[in-house]
Amino acid sequence: MPLTPAGLTAALTTNLFAAGNIGMKTPQLAAGIAAGVMIWNSTLKVTTVDAGSLGVGKGFLPCVIPQPLLLVGLLGGLASTGNVGVRLPLLALGVANGLALGFPQGIIMTTHPTVGTGMGVAKFLGTSAVAGMISGFASVGMVGPGPSKMATGIGIGIDTAFAAFTCPVPIVGSASPSASGGTGFGAIV
Repeated sequence: MPLTPAGLTAALTTNLFAAGNIGMKTPQLAAGIAAGVMIWNSTLKVTTVDAGSLGVGKGFLPCVIPQPLLLVGLLGGLASTGNVGVRLPLLALGVANGLALGFPQGIIMTTHPTVGTGMGVAKFLGTSAVAGMISGFASVGMVGPGPSKMATGIGIGIDTAFAAFTCPVPIVGSASPSASGGTGFGAIV
């Protein structure tokens, strides 16, 4: 199943409500975050460091980013942009839970030109999520200084989480008796 705005919006809305964010604009906030993630994801690249047998292989696995990594990044990102208050932890918790459940809808697909069978370690590189998040908020009518400040904080939080996120990628493909290493590339689809 691909990463979609509708799937992310549903995961975010449910988890924002579950964390106590029960305002009338909660579904709009969820849609803005989902749109921002989709814009940012279009610029995100996956690179891998591979080891295994010589050949050509592919990697395919869900994008499972740990919720605590997202939560710490979001708390820091929101606080660093001046988003403060007693409800801030509930907002960060709802967004972190929603993204932790939404991102596995997307699949990390990689190509490994020098390793046919083995393992790779994936790292995520790309532009900052801030611009995508501001655009995503604007696309659902959330504009002005307040929403821009929140979008910036959420974008910084996502950047922080993905900068620290690595995951193992199993490589499957043609194999040979010769050992090989190298790098792979891909994206979250």
